[in-house]
Amino acid sequence: MSDVSNSQTDSLNAAGQSAEVAAFVDFENVRYSTINSMGREPDPLTWRDKALEYGLMAVARAYADFDQHPQQVRTRLDVAGFEAQHYPAKRTVDQQGREKIVSRSDLNFALDIINTALARPDIKIFLLFTGDKDFIRVVTTLRNRLGKRVVICGVPGSISPDLVAAAGEADPLELDPVPDVDLEVIRAIDRYIQQLHEGFVPTQSHMSRTLWRFLDRNVLPSEHIEAKVMELLRKGILTKRQTLNGQNQELITTELNPDHPLVQEALPGYGQQNGASMPIDHDANDPDLDWEEPEAEPVEGSPVMRMR
Repeated sequence: MSDVSNSQTDSLNAAGQSAEVAAFVDFENVRYSTINSMGREPDPLTWRDKALEYGLMAVARAYADFDQHPQQVRTRLDVAGFEAQHYPAKRTVDQQGREKIVSRSDLNFALDIINTALARPDIKIFLLFTGDKDFIRVVTTLRNRLGKRVVICGVPGSISPDLVAAAGEADPLELDPVPDVDLEVIRAIDRYIQQLHEGFVPTQSHMSRTLWRFLDRNVLPSEHIEAKVMELLRKGILTKRQTLNGQNQELITTELNPDHPLVQEALPGYGQQNGASMPIDHDANDPDLDWEEPEAEPVEGSPVMRMR
């Protein structure tokens, strides 16, 4: 973490006013590191708040091929005061027909940092939101040749120690405690099941595509829901069972397992209404099974009871 007394001293200029800082975000590094480490999207407002601890944000930019990220990303950056610097990745095909993707944002990230340091000698503090060791030379140039204070603000667990050593200072992005993702997803699945129209039953494919409506994206990004549903099946939190519709056609449903401890923790008393318990096909917990399911479908004649 940064030294508080140094931060307070450097955040004042000779006139006793707040100093100006430059904040540069290697967006792809920070976003993917946050998702991998915490299972959720980063919040640019936390970057803004960290930068403001050092002074006013004279420069605040985030670099990426934003076509590869959700559209709402740019809105979040705008709200936090970061300019989105969009540099489409360069795509080439080698002689074997394999596509190669080369990032252009990293190069422009490095060039803009140095250009800002040269054009704005009044900015003494540079906050680099990255953990990538590829920027060691940029850091050493800022610190050793241009006399700037450099603070590395990466995601814990994804910051190169050499990058921090080059800068001499790090102030990692500390995130709020993550809610138990499995518990939150179980509650979302229950809300999804309860909203199904009478006579309709849940299926894995429909659940995977629809669950985002009932789940906070900060808990689990929508692009990770399908994998999470598969994980819950492997853990036995979700189970599959066979039922028949009015035409004696087989239908496979995907439901919460009321006997699993996490289901009972998330939804106390689930499945105990009227003393009933849903039948469970334990073979469905086999991760090697490849189930083919239709959409959420009505069961004619004898609607499937949805238990609470």
